[in-house]
Amino acid sequence: MKVFIPYSTRKATDAFEGSRLRKTLKGACEVADISWVDSPREKVDVAHFLAPSDHALLKEKKEEGVPCVVSAFFAEDDPRASFLTVKTKLEITKRGLSMLNDADLVLVPSERLKIFAKESGVFTRIEVLEPAVRINRFSNTAAESRIFQRYFAVRPEEKIVVATGSYYDKKGFNSIKKAVKACPNLSFYFFGSTYSNDRFGFFRFIRGFGKPDNLHFQNIVQDDIYRSALMNSIAYIATDSMRPNSIGPMEAFASKTQVVAFASARGNPLLVEGESCYFFETPEEMGKYLSALNSGKAESTIDSAFVIAKSHNLIHHGTKLKTLYESII
Repeated sequence: MKVFIPYSTRKATDAFEGSRLRKTLKGACEVADISWVDSPREKVDVAHFLAPSDHALLKEKKEEGVPCVVSAFFAEDDPRASFLTVKTKLEITKRGLSMLNDADLVLVPSERLKIFAKESGVFTRIEVLEPAVRINRFSNTAAESRIFQRYFAVRPEEKIVVATGSYYDKKGFNSIKKAVKACPNLSFYFFGSTYSNDRFGFFRFIRGFGKPDNLHFQNIVQDDIYRSALMNSIAYIATDSMRPNSIGPMEAFASKTQVVAFASARGNPLLVEGESCYFFETPEEMGKYLSALNSGKAESTIDSAFVIAKSHNLIHHGTKLKTLYESII
């Protein structure tokens, strides 16, 4: 079996959630003995798409008689791979809905999102494929951990907290800002993305936000730098105030980084109180916990979360993915 998995980025450094999702799918194909290609000119058995911007390419493959699969809602913090928008409520974009209904199979990360997709007007067959992670990519070797320190000129003893998301999530940012103020002895790094046609959105945001000195905004960075950041962090913040998030928390589980979440993230099946993360009703409460965690005086869910990451391994993911591919050929 040969599968076409496209996902182009403007630059080689654009390794945000959509790009990392593509790497995971390729890894799952490899362990399941499935060949993958990224050239649209090659003859394939299945085409697997990750972004609404590839809708025209999906239509081309359909005209060629190739069954098409779309992964939706896995990388919603990445504007290019996002199928959702927030107006008066969370909803699928018009372009995204059209693409999902042109596919032969839609994959979503949870049962809750399967129900949401059906209620939103997706009539294509929908299956749940839980997010996966390649554990060995997050092994904390000394060489890998130093990548982040060198890139950002961070002292080895400096403790950091990592968060990811969209620079358009004002609610999430305001919550992070309040949590940061409660932890003056910690450095916070937010890795976020803007739309590809909004070159100056990132810089406009930085100028207008009025951030604390210990909060650092970063645009998209290369994958090895981000993984190194997780290895240097004591915690990962899941905001989830706009869209569901699966890739970020799963990677934090795999890197043995404590996950903390705002109350708005309740409902995400990956985030279970006391098992994979801790929820906080207010940013100030989260800030107090992070200070205690930094001092070694707080409980942790790192070990149990790592078990979850191991259960979402590529072997299981690849086996199920192969079965799903075969069901539409």
